[in-house]
Amino acid sequence: MARLKIVGEAAVKAALTPALGLAVIEEVYRTCGLGTGLGLSDPPALFAGSGRSDRAALKVKGATLAAQDLSGFRLISDLPAGDRLQTSDLCMVYDDRTGQPIGLVDEAWLSCFRTALTGVVAARHLARPDSRIAAVIGAGRIAHELFPALSEVFSLEEVRVVARRPDSAQRFAAAHDGRWGPRFVAADDTATALDGADIAITLTFAETPLVRPGMLAPGAFLCSMGETEEVDYAVLDEVDRFVIDDLDYATRLGDVAYWLRRPGVTKDTLAARLDAHIGEVVAGRKSGRTSAKERILAIIQGMAICDLALCALALREAEGAFVEI
Repeated sequence: MARLKIVGEAAVKAALTPALGLAVIEEVYRTCGLGTGLGLSDPPALFAGSGRSDRAALKVKGATLAAQDLSGFRLISDLPAGDRLQTSDLCMVYDDRTGQPIGLVDEAWLSCFRTALTGVVAARHLARPDSRIAAVIGAGRIAHELFPALSEVFSLEEVRVVARRPDSAQRFAAAHDGRWGPRFVAADDTATALDGADIAITLTFAETPLVRPGMLAPGAFLCSMGETEEVDYAVLDEVDRFVIDDLDYATRLGDVAYWLRRPGVTKDTLAARLDAHIGEVVAGRKSGRTSAKERILAIIQGMAICDLALCALALREAEGAFVEI
């Protein structure tokens, strides 16, 4: 029989800090960029579900941490609940040496934490170090987890927040203002939020593109993290550099998936336009920002390898219950 450790959300939160999380993700990206010791499942994700708008959509994403002799699978279900999603997110971790499961981690909070921190790591390497104004487009659970990490990496003076419902943006600003250093303000719309912004992070389920040509200031860094088309395809012609975390996964969800529906746009044409994988930038194998005036677009949607690394840390550090299986 095997002993399985089960770690719940409260224990994960108690064990992981933004500083720890940023360090883990930096190392994962660096290792990915060097091409050593990590692996993603093939295919990167499996999708299931009836396709009905009132039923759950399911995803499975796998990864391997060879240096730690660990593999794992994220098990995700998203059920529409009004204008939100009711999500179940678990990660099962296995010992590669024995083939036995060693832990099950509740990722309800951790997946939001990881997603936010991957955006912060991308910003650390691609935004201008002297960035002062950030725009957060979307005021959901993941957006809340951007702080305090983003304001610790940058000396921000102002964070502008936009949401589909103005009251959501106002509540977000009120929840964070006065806590992390910069002032938080609710903006009326995306164009207003982006006017002069140094960093922009989109985390939405937008039905039409929110970021359009002419909105990005010189030197701006835009990180698109949603599962729909948040960035108009024509913006790709305006930016100086284009970075991504996982092109194969991006063809299934988010901006790239929508862009591929356009006549003449193929995975090969987008791959040719791509300047770097975020791991190559973190590892120093390819350039990130090369001038203060460059506009940079990064599509960062999350790699299961980051979840696995954080879950492995949680299994080592967090309190949990053990069951015999």
